[in-house]
Amino acid sequence: MALEEDQDSKTSQWEVSVTLSSNQPVIGTEIITTETKLVNSYHTIGAPPPPHSFVYTWYRHSIPCSVHRHKLATVQCTSCAKLNASIEKSYHCSSKCFSDAWNKHKKYHHWAANAARNNSTGNQQDVKKLRSSGSWPNLIDGSVLDENAIMVEEDNIWIKVGSSNTYVPTLYDCDFRLRLHSAAVDSSLGTRLSPDNIVVTDPVIKPSHPPRKMIRLQNTLNLNFNAQSSNDVVFSVLSYNILADSLSINAFGYCPKWALAWEYRQENLLEEIIKYDADILCLQEVQCDHFENFFEPELKKLGYSVMYKKKTGAGLFTAESEKSTNHGCATFYHSKLFKEIMKYELEFDKEASSVVNALEPRIRFKGSHRLTSKANTHIHWSKGHEDVTLFQVVHLVNGLEKIAQSQQIPLIICGDFNSRPGSDPHNFVVKGSANCISEKANDPLGIYQYLKLHHSLSLVSAYSSFLHSDGVEEQWRKMNSQTSEPAFTFFSDKFFGTLDYIFYTDNSLIVESLLELVDRESIDNNGIPSPAWPSDHIALMASFRLRPPSHWGLSPPPFPLNPWHLVALN
Repeated sequence: MALEEDQDSKTSQWEVSVTLSSNQPVIGTEIITTETKLVNSYHTIGAPPPPHSFVYTWYRHSIPCSVHRHKLATVQCTSCAKLNASIEKSYHCSSKCFSDAWNKHKKYHHWAANAARNNSTGNQQDVKKLRSSGSWPNLIDGSVLDENAIMVEEDNIWIKVGSSNTYVPTLYDCDFRLRLHSAAVDSSLGTRLSPDNIVVTDPVIKPSHPPRKMIRLQNTLNLNFNAQSSNDVVFSVLSYNILADSLSINAFGYCPKWALAWEYRQENLLEEIIKYDADILCLQEVQCDHFENFFEPELKKLGYSVMYKKKTGAGLFTAESEKSTNHGCATFYHSKLFKEIMKYELEFDKEASSVVNALEPRIRFKGSHRLTSKANTHIHWSKGHEDVTLFQVVHLVNGLEKIAQSQQIPLIICGDFNSRPGSDPHNFVVKGSANCISEKANDPLGIYQYLKLHHSLSLVSAYSSFLHSDGVEEQWRKMNSQTSEPAFTFFSDKFFGTLDYIFYTDNSLIVESLLELVDRESIDNNGIPSPAWPSDHIALMASFRLRPPSHWGLSPPPFPLNPWHLVALN
């Protein structure tokens, strides 16, 4: 129905002028009417208007059902969307509406290619719920909406969403235009003094952080330039802890709840990951159901294959166990560039048994709980458990050393190490050893004596290359020159610092470029996640070039058995 308007002749004498703070609405950012005034319609000087106030009504544009034009669309045929065929015919007010119209609707698919048409036949069509006219998880059926909340104008449907001089766009509004109606009302009589002033905004967009670009390292431009050719192998690797939904609940009080909602974060995460276009994606804290239902199918469409390892181990309590083990690590790789030759899996809780058995009988139970119940597929951290963190890093690198040396192959280790630069685990990786002093405070069980605290791999942190390159002064200020690592990769109200790394063997690989770093100012000094940053970690990414083959063997022997099952205690 149309908005009510007072037909008094006074309405033709006055008109409302409204200015918005922005015509580009952003989810979570308040739109303010910066100036609202009542002016003479004829622009003549006369008696001032009577005492008055202003009334406001906000509307969101919505999509009508292609069959029942008076109802709102709540589902869309995804085949139409994928085929870009008859999009206006793809919207329906309910699943039943779509099913009833299927025999006629499927005719719109006939023009598509055979492969696409095969995916668009039968009655089991994929249907996507729309954000319009309702929330992400719960949709409003057009048939039950209060007609006073709907305004129909030709083929456009507008739903009332607010009635004040400000409005904060929500997830429901994403991709849709907003419309503000403003009018003046006589303060004494309550009658309209003006017709509606109508302002229509641009479509609502999601907040996003500035795009991060890859920075070419100038010190590599002329390195072995004569030896480089178009046949050289160059590839990129992304490492990103995406923050499992189960770990975000009630954990970030500074972040709006709607920005923590998985339905919102998953879209931002996927969009960000796709923009990086890395050849290998190393993702941590990937929740099992989100991997199966979202990341795996979405990234497979882009040509990625994947290996997924679910976290193992059990917490002290059932709730803790479910919360801490329902996610894992996903390694995606472009199937046109790589193929899986051999797969090794390391479960710290199982491999810890050799250390536990070497402990004195009286502390074995305590050691078993300490080393196994807290185990993790990305490196564990818990205050007072630094020995567990070191155990996991040492165990990981010692096993990888056996594989890399047996094959004489390059090695890249990515992930959330939950270890600060300069800590024992970090020193062990980049310096080849850790001079750990076993004390009750840091080694309560005395496990250090059972660890092989040295390795011969030539491991270097990829981001340390920034400090050895010219022309990247902007990145220098985002680095810690003392540790040769980024100033931070994790930022919350409880911790600010670097926990994530990309390590590589510099005798077999050359860093070509790095994903630019960010500073505190770019994330408003409040911490992440936030509406623009979907995780509490930032992504790291490096592009590598293989060194000439002379640096490593040409005919490696067969791959060894899983080295973590064979590691002998020193």
